[in-house]
Amino acid sequence: DCDAVLIACASKYHAFYAEEAIKAGKHVFIEKPHAIDPAGCHRLTRLCELARQKNLSVVSGHESRYDVGYQEQAKRILDGAIGQIVAIQSMFLRAPYQTVARDPKLNETEYQFRWLSGDDVTQSLVHNLDRMRWILREENPTWCFGLGGRSTSFGEVYGDMFDNHSVVYEFASGPRLYALCQTRSNCYPNWDDLVMGTKGVCRWSACQIDGETKWRFEGPRNDAHTEEQRILIGSIRNGVPVNHGDTMIDSTLMAIMGQVACYTGQRVEWEQMAKADWQFEPKVETVTLAMDAPVKPDATGNYPLPKPGLTKFPA
Repeated sequence: DCDAVLIACASKYHAFYAEEAIKAGKHVFIEKPHAIDPAGCHRLTRLCELARQKNLSVVSGHESRYDVGYQEQAKRILDGAIGQIVAIQSMFLRAPYQTVARDPKLNETEYQFRWLSGDDVTQSLVHNLDRMRWILREENPTWCFGLGGRSTSFGEVYGDMFDNHSVVYEFASGPRLYALCQTRSNCYPNWDDLVMGTKGVCRWSACQIDGETKWRFEGPRNDAHTEEQRILIGSIRNGVPVNHGDTMIDSTLMAIMGQVACYTGQRVEWEQMAKADWQFEPKVETVTLAMDAPVKPDATGNYPLPKPGLTKFPA
């Protein structure tokens, strides 16, 4: 009897559940990351097109775009307030959200994370990457390379994720985006974007521009998480569907290509990822909580990790 489905579970399921909801005639809100592999992005493309055909809304959890301060800031950057963008430093540097000791009632599959949720470039940096695609006029990178691994976060409670990633994206229009994330305790924290242009610098989180133009957003800020739900509910009440497929799919794929670059240690091309259709095993259609876990800890309690230079994925 519901009108809409809000999808905010393990990220491996996001696109799969969203497609099933659209098939059932429901509007959907999809939390980020909307997918964790190329096959998931292709599924997003299909479901967004189906939603258009069925006059259903697909609202993205990339909430930065709904912040009125960020909207004004993006407008000024796009109007030339900092000149031509030369370079961007994007950061999502933090300690682990929390570490969870194993509940003896949970089986191995129920306790795990990375293969279900995509690691930290797709989980965290996707916010920064979506914002930067916004002010780069939705331009996609041509290629990227990445460095990543685990340096300090050892033990069962840290699962099978890397604890640091650095990704460098290159764009045909000229700028480079240096994107950094970590989940390490007692390390320098920062979750900002510094956008450097020929006429000034934008400090994204502060909503501030310095240079030839001096500006800072002084108006009241809204709650972007509330706004994204107002957009969804408003579209249903007004009968005017909203479809965020035009931005959310490419921002998601940009995060995935950065994650793959860190895992493999290889240069990754945008066209290579856009044509790929593989998904992280096990296939989402076959997963059950009672299944045998796809990865298991060793005798020290640590899980196997991707190995840059050795790990490979299908072309």
